[in-house]
Amino acid sequence: MTKRVTGGAGPRGAARRALAAGGGLLLAGLGLLGLEGCAPVEPPPPPGPPPLEAVLARLPAEVAGFQRGAVQDVAPGDPGAGKVVEYITPRRVAVAYVFLYDLGRPAVTEADLPPEVERAVSEATALPSDRTGRQLSVASRSGLPAGGGNLSCAALDGSFGRMRVERQVCVGVAAGRFLRVQVTMPNRPSGPVADPLAFASGVAAAVRGG
Repeated sequence: MTKRVTGGAGPRGAARRALAAGGGLLLAGLGLLGLEGCAPVEPPPPPGPPPLEAVLARLPAEVAGFQRGAVQDVAPGDPGAGKVVEYITPRRVAVAYVFLYDLGRPAVTEADLPPEVERAVSEATALPSDRTGRQLSVASRSGLPAGGGNLSCAALDGSFGRMRVERQVCVGVAAGRFLRVQVTMPNRPSGPVADPLAFASGVAAAVRGG
C-alpha cells in the first residue's frame, strides 16, 4: 500500500514552498519601497494664474478701431487693485479702459463674478460730486460670448452737461482674474462712433488666449 504524502513533501510541495517564498520576498520588497498599503497619491494642485505682466502682454496694439495706450496701476501700493490699460479712438472721441485685477484673491472664478458685476456698474454710474450736470443710468443688460467665455455687460445712457453720452461696462473672468472693460463715447444721432461690444469681445478673446 502506497502512503500518500501531504504537506511539503514531493514536487508539488516544493513548488508551493517556492511560490510562498517568492510572495514573501515580493511583499518585503514592496515594504522597503514604501508601496505596501500606501495611500493613493494626491494629485498636484492646479497651477495658479499666470503673471499679470504676461496677461497684459496679450493685449494687442489695436482692437476694433481703438489704439492701445499706457499701462498704469489702478491704486499704487495695492497689488490687488491690478492694472489698467487705456485705449482710444482717433482724437479721443471714444475712450476705453481695460482693468485686470484679483482683489487679493489667489484665483478668481465665475462664482465670484455676480457681486463684482454689480460693483462695476455702480462705480460706472457714480460721477464726481464736484461736477454738476452729469448723470448716467443703466439702459440695458446683456451677456456677451467672448474668447471661450462670457462677459456680463451693462449699457449706460446719460449726459455730460449738454452732450449725450453712452457707456458700456463689461465684466468677466480671464486668466484667474477679473476683467473689466469700460467704453465711453458720445451718443450721436448719426450713429455710434465705435463698437464697444466688438472692442470688449476682442479684448476678452486676447486676454483669454482665444
